[in-house]
Parts: sequence; structure tokens; C-alpha cells
Amino acid sequence: MPGAGAATGIFSPAGFTATVIIATAGHVDHGKTSLIRQLTGVETDRLAEEQRRGLSINLGYAYLPRPRGTPLGFIDVPGHQRFINTMISGISGIDMGMLVVAADDGPMPQTHEHLDVLQLLGIEQLTLVISKIDRVDAQRLQAVQAQLRGILETRPWSNVDVFPVSNTEGDGVAALQSHLLMCAEQAIEQRSTGYFRLSIDRAFTAKGAGLVVTGTASSGVVHVGDLLTLLPKNTELRVRSIRAHDEAVASACAGQRVALNLSGKLEAGAVGRGDWLVDPKINRIGNRLDVSFSLLPSAPFAIKHLAPVKLYIGAKRIAGRMALLSHSGDDKAGDGVGGNRLQPGNSCLAQLILEGQVACVRGERFLLRDHAENIILGGGVILDPDGPSSGKSRPRRLGWLRAMQEDSSAAALASLIAQGQLVDLDHFKQICNLRDDEATDLPPANSRLFSSEGCHWAVSTQRWAEADQLLTDYIDQWHRENPEQAGIKMTELKPAITESCESPLAMAVLVSRLETGSLAMKDGLIRRADFQPTVSVQALTQWRIIRQRLKDCGDHIPLLSELSEQTGIAVTTLTKVMMDAAKNGDLCRITDTRYALPEQLMRFAREVLSCDRNGEPLTVIGLKSRFGSGRRLTIEILEYFDRVHFTQRRGDNRVILNAELPAKLFER
Repeated sequence: MPGAGAATGIFSPAGFTATVIIATAGHVDHGKTSLIRQLTGVETDRLAEEQRRGLSINLGYAYLPRPRGTPLGFIDVPGHQRFINTMISGISGIDMGMLVVAADDGPMPQTHEHLDVLQLLGIEQLTLVISKIDRVDAQRLQAVQAQLRGILETRPWSNVDVFPVSNTEGDGVAALQSHLLMCAEQAIEQRSTGYFRLSIDRAFTAKGAGLVVTGTASSGVVHVGDLLTLLPKNTELRVRSIRAHDEAVASACAGQRVALNLSGKLEAGAVGRGDWLVDPKINRIGNRLDVSFSLLPSAPFAIKHLAPVKLYIGAKRIAGRMALLSHSGDDKAGDGVGGNRLQPGNSCLAQLILEGQVACVRGERFLLRDHAENIILGGGVILDPDGPSSGKSRPRRLGWLRAMQEDSSAAALASLIAQGQLVDLDHFKQICNLRDDEATDLPPANSRLFSSEGCHWAVSTQRWAEADQLLTDYIDQWHRENPEQAGIKMTELKPAITESCESPLAMAVLVSRLETGSLAMKDGLIRRADFQPTVSVQALTQWRIIRQRLKDCGDHIPLLSELSEQTGIAVTTLTKVMMDAAKNGDLCRITDTRYALPEQLMRFAREVLSCDRNGEPLTVIGLKSRFGSGRRLTIEILEYFDRVHFTQRRGDNRVILNAELPAKLFER
């Protein structure tokens, strides 16, 4: 990938495979860029305009080698208020923060704003640097240090280490460098878990290489030759080469600052800042993100329900609205929402309804600014990137989101199971970015796993037992109310039991009961295995009359209308009795209007077999003569034989498919 290293500002010796990323923060002209130059020897103001104006416009990157382990990577973010958008997008996915405050100026507006960003992004490690100490006396330095301590008292870094340095003379830089290297030793290194994901912050065309994109890998591993998906455009691109730390490498992992040379039917201009490159296995985008959100105490106003906001996630910036997920006019959930307003300093569950689609996963942090992008409102964590358009504030859904607030995927799943939630494991792994091997031991001990409707599910053993009892009770009640019926149709059973139980769970319990033999299914009817339908005296009497009449008819099998006239039984009653007899195997349904005794059909089958043995063609005309019946009855019988695969029609003739079948079907 010629030129990729120079384009990204990457500097580091070979041999390092991961990076501890430090983001600088601070007001414009407080010495962030010169401090990084002192620490690493790398000039991060690469653009001519940046060097001319003396301030950072784009993100700069530099690396400090370590004798052992991973290098320190520095992201030099712009401090000018006009470039706060660039700053926000550049420091997602960092491990540590370094706040730089000039001794002569002291804390400035962007100092507070940058601290807000670091806090909202969950940065636990912070180093405080007071720069330009060569411009002030000891008293001023002490006053600035005390002022900064006061600012940090209400933030998570009250015991932060402070390092006074001179950007020009180099005083204090060695001590700062040693401190940062020690922090890197203690830092929790990002593991290469999940599938590969990278938020693109730059895309350009390199001579002789083609499309190159840069960013910090947030998860997984990528190899040369891998096929990746560009989201939200859903375009497939292949990795031609990789550079990390200004070295060509065969693979890169989470936490690394990388440049990827890509091949595919896409130009650099078609790749936008904030687009994602992901493994095809997590190819998912959405415009409704369910989140946990905290409004800064310093926010100048409360946020209304469906207020317009600007979302920052990864390198993406996108407009949308924020729906507050709480009960209107109260705060029953204890989430700080009352009267459809979120007050400053409070947190809540919310749904971000975006004007476009983004690619994200559970656990990713984000920031919100007001719609005009004048102030930072707050930030939070993605809980579910597939938020529903309806029912988003129902108790069960809010329970789901509170479970997703747990620290780990395993804890979240355990909480969902404990609530009695039915969890689609395939979907859960997707939104949490878990590989199959990472999710193997995820379900807790009190869960039951099953497959249903093409998906894999988990539910508590208690919830399974409740669904099982629901099914048992319903079928038992149905048998009590319909003692003469052989069973219940699936089309009737499914909607009845899914009123109180999700369809996948209900169907899985039904299948389990059928497999264990406690339920049985015959002719599409489901019944308790030990159930036998009871026949009323009247129905039994009617059946005896019908059976005797059919026997008396011999080979002339009457239509239902004819049989009704002969027996004096109404057609509707006749139909029900004969359908029940057919279900029990006492009759054979030839058509909707004609039924026959098995022995009657056996006599016709013998004629067909005899005709075939004699070499006579099996035609309607020939068999009509053999049967001694009318043309209509002959055709209906032959079509019935075709349906049961005794014969098969070929033109005007028929052939025998299974000569032994009639004896199996019709002889008792």
C-alpha cells in the first residue's frame, strides 16, 4: 500500500501487534501537538494549513515505542471550538485520556467540553498535563493546579496525576513519558473478541494502490484477503493489504490504528466518514437505537420527548430524535424522566430515531449534541441497535433494556432469562457481536435451549414449564368440551396457545410433547396420547345405519345426497358422522360427496389387478365394464387410486405402481 503510512501519520517499529491509545484533550493553543512531538518525535500537524495556522484541523496520530509490549498511540485531536466535531469522532475507542492545560491561560471553555467528552465515553484513566510552565511563575502554576483539582473533584478523576511540563524546553517530559508507559503496563489491553469492525475516519486513493481507508479497529481481527462489508451501503470489499504502525502486516486486531487497502466496485468518494467496515457475519444496520442516556448536569435545559439531537458514534455524525422511554407524567421507573422531560443530571432509557442508518452493537458509547451542534448534551451506551418501532416503552421491553445494561453479555443474558424473557440467541449474538465460540457457555444453568421456527432460543426452565402446563391444560379442556372429536386441528390450537405464550416457545413445547409421546398427532389432529373419543348413542346408531346401507349397495357407492334420502339422515349430520368414521379408518373418502367402505374399494382394486394380469389396458371404458358402474363413479375411484399411489395415469391408460398396497389399505 504505497503512501498509506505517510498519509496516516503512523510511526512505530515493527513487531507490535496492539496499541494502547491515548487521546489528547484541551483548549486550542494549549500545546497538545508540541507535547506529542516532545514525547514521540512525530509532527502530527501534517496538513500545510495546520502548520501555517498553528492549530490542528484534522486528527493526528503518533506512536511511542516501548521496549516490551504494545506501543502507546497518541491521537492529537483539535482543540478549537469550530473543530469539536472532529475531536468527538476521533476519540471513540481510546484507552486513556491526557488533558493538556496551558499554565498561562488555565482552564478554558474547551477544557470543560473535552472533559465532558472523556467522561461520557467512559474513559477511566486520565493524566493531567500543565503545559507552558516556562511562561509562568511558581505561584501561578500552583493556582492553576488547584483550579484544575477543583474542576476534577466532581468527576471520576479526583486523584489524577498532574505533570507540569515545558513544551519548548522539555522540562518534565521524561517524567510524563515514564508515567504514561507505566499506565500502559496496567491498562487493560483490548482483546480481539467478536467479529471485525472498524469505523472509517478517512478514505482516499493512493497511487498504485487504489482505495485506502483508515480507522481504529474496535473489535475482532482482519487478515489480508478477508472479505468485508461496507455499511450502510452494503457493499462487499476485499482487503488487499494492511498497514499498522507504518508497517505492512498480514493481520490487524482490535485497538490498532490501521490503514486498509481495499478492492471492489467502489471509489473513495463513495466511502463516507463514519461508514463501517465489518465482517459479513454481522452485516446489520438500523435507524432505531435503544440506549441508556445521561444528560450532563451542566446542560442548559431539559430534553423533551422526541427532541431533535445530533448523534456521534464512532466517526459517524447523524441527526435524529430522542424518544424518552418512560411512563408519561411520572417517574415510576426511577429513570429521571418526569412529565416527558429528562432533567439535567439525570439518566434514562431512550430510543434514538435517526434520519439515516448506522451500524453499531451493544456496549458502544455515543455522544449527543443539540440539533444545532452548539453544545454537548450528554452521552450513553447502546443497549440494542435493533429497537422496535412499536411497544418500545412496554414493561417487558423496558425489562429487556435494563437487562442489557449489565456489564457483560453473559450477565445480560442471565438477567433476561431470570425475567422470563424468550431470547433469540442468534439475534443476541449479533447485537452483542459475539462469535459462536464466545457464546458457547453463555446461557445460564437455569435456562433451556431449543430450536424453533428456524432460530435458536433460550428461556428459563420455569418459563418452559409454564408453557408446557398451558398446553396441557388447553388440550385437556378441549377434550372435555369435545369428547366426540378425535383431536384438535393445528390451525385451531396454535392461535389459542400463542395468545399467552410466544409462538416459538409454544411450538417447541408442542414438538417436545409429541416426541416424548404424551401427545399424538394423526391425520393433522392433535390429541392426548391416551385419549379415545366417545361416540354418542345417537351418532353410533346413525353410523350403524349408514354402514349397513353402504353394504347393501354393493358396488354402487351412493353420493351423500342419495344416502341421505335412503337413510333419512340429514346431509350435514351424515357428513359429520362419515368424516369421523373416515378419521377412524372405518371409511375411505373418495370425494367430498362420496365415501366408501374399505371392503368396497378392495373389490374394485381386485378388478384392476385382474385386468392388469390379463394384459388388458387399464382404461376408464374397460374398467367401467369390469366395475359394472357408471362413468362418473369409475373415474372417481380411479382418481382415488391415483391419490393413494396404487395406480398412476399415463394418457388415457393407467399403470400399477404398487400391487400390494390395496391389501394394506383396505383389508382389515
